[in-house]
Amino acid sequence: MNDRSPSIPTWASKTADSLGEGPHVVVTGISPSGNIHNLREVLVAEAVANALRDRGKEVRFIFHADTIDPLRKIAPGIPQEYERYIGHSLSHIPDPEGCHASYSEHFLVPFEESLREMEMDIEVLRSHELYESGLYTDVTRESLTHTDALRNVLQEASGRQMPEDWSPYQPRVASGGLVGNRVIQHQPEENSVVFVDDTGAEGVADYSRGEGKLSWRVELAARWKALGVTFEPFGKDHTSRGGSTDTADGMCREVFNYPIPGRYEYEWISIKGQGAMSSSKGIVLLPEDLLKIMPPNALRRLMLGRDPARALDLDLSGGFPAFMDEYRADADEPAVPFLHLVTVAQTTNGDTTAAARMLDRGGYEQATQDRDRLAQDLAHALNWSETWAPDSLKLRILTPEESREAATGLEDEQRAYLRSISERIEPDMDGDAVQDLLYSTAVGMDLKPKKAFAALYTVLLGKKSGPKAGPFVAGLPDDIRSSRLSV
Repeated sequence: MNDRSPSIPTWASKTADSLGEGPHVVVTGISPSGNIHNLREVLVAEAVANALRDRGKEVRFIFHADTIDPLRKIAPGIPQEYERYIGHSLSHIPDPEGCHASYSEHFLVPFEESLREMEMDIEVLRSHELYESGLYTDVTRESLTHTDALRNVLQEASGRQMPEDWSPYQPRVASGGLVGNRVIQHQPEENSVVFVDDTGAEGVADYSRGEGKLSWRVELAARWKALGVTFEPFGKDHTSRGGSTDTADGMCREVFNYPIPGRYEYEWISIKGQGAMSSSKGIVLLPEDLLKIMPPNALRRLMLGRDPARALDLDLSGGFPAFMDEYRADADEPAVPFLHLVTVAQTTNGDTTAAARMLDRGGYEQATQDRDRLAQDLAHALNWSETWAPDSLKLRILTPEESREAATGLEDEQRAYLRSISERIEPDMDGDAVQDLLYSTAVGMDLKPKKAFAALYTVLLGKKSGPKAGPFVAGLPDDIRSSRLSV
């Protein structure tokens, strides 16, 4: 079941207007060398692709997974023994847990599944398959033919002197995964290079069969040409002076004769209390985990913020309920306040029928009409309560024995209050009516409301405070309410 389709944000519309008639190829991607968390980049690209489609443009939207990239450092949680694969193509390294075809697939497949769950209109391409299919043959030949010109662009943009034997291509032996051997000769008519490995032995790599790859900065510009890219978003690290986009732009102009694609620079996302997201530091929010606590379009809104050009500090603990309430209100959906939904989900352990009964009695009948959506909302609320909720919001109804034990610390007037409301609550009373009863009974008994409500929470939850009492108590099954309050 889909939630409401997202609107086109203003920044995406303006970007789409600057890209021309098309047809358009919008691309984004990453090297799957660890847990993939750069969802913000993908969502920036998706928003621009949707804005182009909204204008009637022909659009191809691609996630380019750099599966042929060499492993540079092992990801957190990967066995230390995997250091022996440093320099090997990710697609030629075994899955450390044996559940996927390769190291790259281990991280890419869950991300791909999240994109499907979000019903994103996107193609996921694997770079090793593109090289092996010959898609990059022409641009690789062009790169090798213009090695000196590419070296000059790199040197001018970076201010670093490149070695005389530098090559834009990193070959590997056909039977192995290690890339980066030194090229000593280009054989363009055979689509191959002669190389020397670290032992001094010579070999031949056929670049039309994916026996190697272009170096990253060259590959970026070459990829634009090979795929016909017209737009790609980048984080600020890539767009700095001398960065990868600076060199790729120069290569497009001076070597590949290809128009520089449009771009949008997005800012980093931090997790409140942890810092900026980073795979290498293990500070990540995986899409599959975020989709456990919110629907896809809420996730889009959360990750993009008001403008992805601004840094974002995500608060998935204390600030998340307010975010969800705002999202539901803007979507004009019949919704239960998120904190109350958290209460109901925990009280019923996510049971849709029991939750609907509790919500109906609490005054939220409209939100229970669509049982599929309710089930989804309950699952999100329950998952959030287990993973992100502060301890003060974690709830569990006490057993009868626990309730009696908790009641031993109450004063006589508190016990009398609980017996009184137990006798006066009617099964058909809604949340507002119960709230009035709870308060008026306390006043009528000359008992301070704070003290009265503390007694109520004590025998139900083992705490001095809790969710809004009226809807909570109204929604409890009659047997639980009567057995806990008759102390």
